[in-house]
Amino acid sequence: MRILTNPGSNLGEEVEHDLDIDVTPQKIVVDGISHDTRNAVDLRKVDKWVATAAKHPFVQGTTEAEFDEAFSRLLRKDPEVLAVMTSRQLIGSHDAAVAAAAKLQRSNDKQLQAGRIEVVDTTVTDVGAGLVTLAAAQWRKAGLPLEKVAEACRAFVKGGRSIITVATLENLIKGGRASWLQGWVANFLNVRPLLSFDGGKAVSVGRMSGSADPARRAFDWLAERFEPKKRVWLAIAHGDVEPLARQAEALLKAHFTVEVSMVRALCPSIYLHVGRGGLAVFLHPLDGLPQPLTPPM
Repeated sequence: MRILTNPGSNLGEEVEHDLDIDVTPQKIVVDGISHDTRNAVDLRKVDKWVATAAKHPFVQGTTEAEFDEAFSRLLRKDPEVLAVMTSRQLIGSHDAAVAAAAKLQRSNDKQLQAGRIEVVDTTVTDVGAGLVTLAAAQWRKAGLPLEKVAEACRAFVKGGRSIITVATLENLIKGGRASWLQGWVANFLNVRPLLSFDGGKAVSVGRMSGSADPARRAFDWLAERFEPKKRVWLAIAHGDVEPLARQAEALLKAHFTVEVSMVRALCPSIYLHVGRGGLAVFLHPLDGLPQPLTPPM
């Protein structure tokens, strides 16, 4: 079985290589110039793009043609492919993967037509989607068939919770995900939204003072939703504020039984919207899964 994901899963080249995970193209377009995010993009460069571009940069997901090429190449190596995609509500990669898979089912090439492809919507992004991909790699290593791995991934997705804090609404406003008025009110009242993913959409679930501790606020929100000492996998992405992310990690490790913890800088495509100082925390409980998970090597 081949596992395919997009750069938004933010696993990093070393993990992708070690776990034999394939990655599709995904681009940030800056004034008509495309930058493939499979290549390392320094967050300071993203800051410069936001500050100097004539039009706010945007993210271009993997296209149907790119999935067609990737699926065709992988199916010639293995008859089963699992595509683990960031939320279809945020980017078109998931739907492009579904369309490409359906097209290959009608192919005149018997090898491609016989191939089986499962596309999983993680309903989140960044390291949240990365955790789902890590789980898929472990279940593949355990020898589960494609359908069972996809089923287990969807159960893992369903149990997860996420919380996102932002230090500023500037990038959200420039990217059209928040209005200028919302930003003005937030600055006037010195408040910032708390965001979470619900059905794949980023929605407001509360607010916090601009002077509050984002790590503590994220911890409090998650601690209210899960019992203490629950076995979980944890992933945290940050907008160039690793000490803040490590603070949140320490709080969560003291409260839960954290069997996997991953802390990374936000992937460029999400940093483009969240900006410097942002924090995204993803927590997935391990109980109730159709297949067990243990810490991967």
